[in-house]
Amino acid sequence: MRKRTIIVITLVIIAAIAIAAGLLFFTPEKAKSPTISEPASNISEDEPEITSGVAPAVIDVQPVIDTWGAQQSGDYSIVVYDLENRITIGSHQPDRSYFAASIYKLYVAYEGYLAAENGDYDLSEPYLNGMTREECLDAMLRSSDSPCAEKLWVELGKEATTEKLEAYGIKNTSMTSITTTAQDAATLLIRLHEQKELPEELTNKYLDSMKTQDDTYRRGLPSGMTNAVVYNKVGWNELKEWHDTAIVTLPNDRNYVITLFTENIGISNIRQLGALLEEALLVEADES
Repeated sequence: MRKRTIIVITLVIIAAIAIAAGLLFFTPEKAKSPTISEPASNISEDEPEITSGVAPAVIDVQPVIDTWGAQQSGDYSIVVYDLENRITIGSHQPDRSYFAASIYKLYVAYEGYLAAENGDYDLSEPYLNGMTREECLDAMLRSSDSPCAEKLWVELGKEATTEKLEAYGIKNTSMTSITTTAQDAATLLIRLHEQKELPEELTNKYLDSMKTQDDTYRRGLPSGMTNAVVYNKVGWNELKEWHDTAIVTLPNDRNYVITLFTENIGISNIRQLGALLEEALLVEADES
């Protein structure tokens, strides 16, 4: 009996020591939540930062593009880019090279505003045909003013501008041969929207020039998008080429870049595509 009592007491002492040791290494923080290992950091600086909430639905417009494209006898390239999710949601021949026509003014104006931001030029100084430098930058986007664009184009340097564009990832555009691609034009507009180089004030000036234009310059995609706000720059070469480059804001506050380059497609078909894309983006967004 005495031997059994000693064994019991010994076991009680051992248990007490074990409990005390556990309390010594126990902390409230460890009790509140399990340990979660840190994820590997593989997100680049250009990746979107999600701070809260749920990312908006990604809407695939590739079927719309493919169906429309199958009905065309001419050639085309297109990029549709979701600015919220930062992903291409539809494309066709994005890197095919085209004669840029007046789309080259998109690049010239961008570099012109950037030069002013860097202190190389004064936007208020007299520049050409009674216009200030700022008024010329506006005119080359709003009314596709060629004299303003051509003067600045030479001033900036065609080869130098090509090299600057390459640094932005615009790799298939030549300011000397006046060629570009749907992907390159999209890249520029994405950088504009994200204010990569231009501050908010100059970005807003740029966009305002693309928003309010004569109907002559809005006969393509904008004329088919009756519910959207379309910031647009068009370029054409008689009846052969018609190019539309745009940032589109829909009533549901979703924003997209759409760049369309065509040969022998026709304005009416481009207008139809604009309507089809707007309908798909709005309907799918409402259902998601």
